[in-house]
Amino acid sequence: MKHMQTFCTVVEYGGFVGAQSALGMSQPAISTHIRDFEIRLGFPLCLRGRSGFSLTEKGEVVYRRCREMLNSISDFEADLGELRNTLTGTLRVGLVDNVITNQTLPIADAIHRFYSRPNDVSIKLLVLAPEDLERELLTGNIHLAIGLFQNRSTAVTYRHLCYEQHSFYCGRRHPLFGLPDEQVSIETIRQYPISSRTYLQHADLQNIKKSRNVAFVSNMEAQAILITSGSFLGFLPSHYAQQWVESGDMRAFDHLDLCWNSEFSLAVRASPAPQNIVQVFVKDIEAALEAQAQT
Repeated sequence: MKHMQTFCTVVEYGGFVGAQSALGMSQPAISTHIRDFEIRLGFPLCLRGRSGFSLTEKGEVVYRRCREMLNSISDFEADLGELRNTLTGTLRVGLVDNVITNQTLPIADAIHRFYSRPNDVSIKLLVLAPEDLERELLTGNIHLAIGLFQNRSTAVTYRHLCYEQHSFYCGRRHPLFGLPDEQVSIETIRQYPISSRTYLQHADLQNIKKSRNVAFVSNMEAQAILITSGSFLGFLPSHYAQQWVESGDMRAFDHLDLCWNSEFSLAVRASPAPQNIVQVFVKDIEAALEAQAQT
């Protein structure tokens, strides 16, 4: 079990160096664990050297099986805790990036509520791309996911949490930044390159109807970098872009009426039924949303 845990951590942190702090072990000790694991299995799991860390074909299979087994053991521990009327185990939660500035999605408040009660639960909080959230949910690597889900699976149950407003921005170094509103129209912005987030499937470009000179990014930070470069225009969640608007590094073209809302949902697997620790955390999310609405 120790070898399996060490191996999975090395894979998930991209190599021995990245796994050191997570495991609290030295690099030579980690290397010894991996070597012993390979000896017991009878074949190499990974390649390590000047070219960096990578898994062998058999190593990829072993990693998937080990992760499944470790997740099952963690879930079994939670089940035993439920029989003892105790919250225990590991709560595995997946989120999209940069939700911390979204005041309509009080995840931090929900976590505070969860840990305000007596429990022995550890939490694994993963920030993933929206397309990865559903995959990790279906494989059991996470218990629940919170994000934007354009394509919905019949094997997953979704519940609405809130809406997120997106506005259209340019950076301070962009040619349009200093122009008055009356000189900036839809036709004007179509003349400039625009950046779009791939997971939105061009939902953000529907009102602009622009298909060429588009950059594609996988997360909001990459989108913000392209916009602040002054080379691209693009959409960002209003709460996330506010910091650059206030500092004078971005400008929102609100007069073009391009704002749109995306739906944030909480997703859990339809089967098997969520464990008790997952159900409790979901209730804490709902309580945090209700408290915020009342405030």
